[in-house]
Amino acid sequence: MRIRRRLYSLVALVLLFVLLARMDYRTLLLLPLGLMAIQWYFIGTLFLVSVGAFLVYTRTGGLYGLSVMTLTVLAIEMGYLDRERAPREHYAILIAAVLLAYPTYLLMASLSPLLPRLEVTALAALLLVVLYLFARLATD
Repeated sequence: MRIRRRLYSLVALVLLFVLLARMDYRTLLLLPLGLMAIQWYFIGTLFLVSVGAFLVYTRTGGLYGLSVMTLTVLAIEMGYLDRERAPREHYAILIAAVLLAYPTYLLMASLSPLLPRLEVTALAALLLVVLYLFARLATD
């Protein structure tokens, strides 16, 4: 009996294109690239860069831009997990890791008026290192 491939990545991709279409309907031109992104990882990195470039071009940021980027990363990584037929626990860990972007963003946004620009960058780098060490220790 052959195990069929899961397609959980399509859920994230559909939500991503709903958000992108609300910004500009021309982003639907990225749909073929998005569908290929869940199949091939290299195309996924091109898709991530193109969505990021579109956000920079339209000067979209804040929580809306963060949501678009997290859904992009989620779709690409879930596509990889779909291809590898990963256990469901790996999907839960991926979703939890991606959702950590929101409290980190809110922390940086609340601290940025209080600290000079260089120190906020240092704090963001420190948080990144701490999150990396936590993920590294949790997986051992």
